[in-house]
Amino acid sequence: MPKVTRNTPAAVTQQPAAPKKTIPAKPQPATSSSGWVKPATAGQVGGASVDSKTARTAFWHSPYTNADAKTAQKAFGLKNLDAAKEFIGRAVITRNEGPLQQQGISRARYDNHDCTVAFQRSPYSDADAKQALKKMPFLKNLAEAKEYIGLKIVNHTEEILGEVGVTRSKFDSHDMMAAFKRSGYSASDVDQAKKKFDFLKGASTQEVKEYMGLKVLNDYTSMMTEKGITAARDRHELP
Repeated sequence: MPKVTRNTPAAVTQQPAAPKKTIPAKPQPATSSSGWVKPATAGQVGGASVDSKTARTAFWHSPYTNADAKTAQKAFGLKNLDAAKEFIGRAVITRNEGPLQQQGISRARYDNHDCTVAFQRSPYSDADAKQALKKMPFLKNLAEAKEYIGLKIVNHTEEILGEVGVTRSKFDSHDMMAAFKRSGYSASDVDQAKKKFDFLKGASTQEVKEYMGLKVLNDYTSMMTEKGITAARDRHELP
């Protein structure tokens, strides 16, 4: 019987795989450690493709305030408040809030300008700010005192102010003194009040001034006039 030879398949030589094409990564904008896109230069409005309505909507849904917009308008030379709101809105949408922060504009409600606005909207007066400046040595000037009072308002910690005699009442000692000073009453008027009102005869000069200031705040100076005590009489403004 003839010898049968079995054919064995030839060894298959494996071809090397074709090299994969590498797609270069799209360059990303540089970012700061805070994750913001690299800040634009001052005055540059980022996100130019964002329309005005969308930008303003983003502003209104953000924690930024009108006080922030006013600061942005001034800082970046924007033509009006709406333009400032759009600027901030675009910064929010594009996550490019770095330029805002560089100008002291942040999401926090404790910015200096926000605190100042809180003071201006409150019943606190310039006399209160002067009192705070006098009693709190760490405050450097009147503007800083107003910011500090505003900060206590937004923080709901006004009891700290009360401890130094600064309250929402317009009848604080310093408020009455301020009313006296702007009223035009003179030292001679104070002496006359001491003589003509029995309950003031033993009072100090400051107490009399405060009382007269109180009449000014209450719009009840007629009781002074009835006693012949009128503002500015020593400056010969009256016949």
